[in-house]
Amino acid sequence: MLLKLKTVGFLAMTWCIVGCHFRAASHGPIIEGYKAAACIPVLQTPDSRSWETPVTLSNGSKVMIFGSETPGGRVIAQYVTTGRQVEVANAGDYVYPADVRYDAPGNLLFVKASGLALGITHETWLFKYDLGRHRLVERRRVADSAMPTECSESP
Repeated sequence: MLLKLKTVGFLAMTWCIVGCHFRAASHGPIIEGYKAAACIPVLQTPDSRSWETPVTLSNGSKVMIFGSETPGGRVIAQYVTTGRQVEVANAGDYVYPADVRYDAPGNLLFVKASGLALGITHETWLFKYDLGRHRLVERRRVADSAMPTECSESP
């Protein structure tokens, strides 16, 4: 009985890994929005890329964007006037933030995260977060081939 359960579990996990690979989007509004958004400056450290940048919302308020391309990496938005922090993007273990972009007219923050999901298969995810409304709008698995070059480091 235990062997059957292990076999079924292994087959289900394999099916999901293979099936999920084929469901990566190669076009759509989230990808087009990400491509059109402005780069958030990258800080290059010896170990990783990171972000620590203020953005201004359409109402004039400021939001600090923090993140790093490290294990457990995620992107956080901190609203300067209230001090409130929200998690904008967290793709999970082994899938790290790789690029952050901002669409100022829409108050939209885009985060690309990339890495080995479960340490097994390469995945790339896009997050679209509405900073004005404090909510995740969309999270989508995307094809690497559909993505533009990541933003370069700050001068």
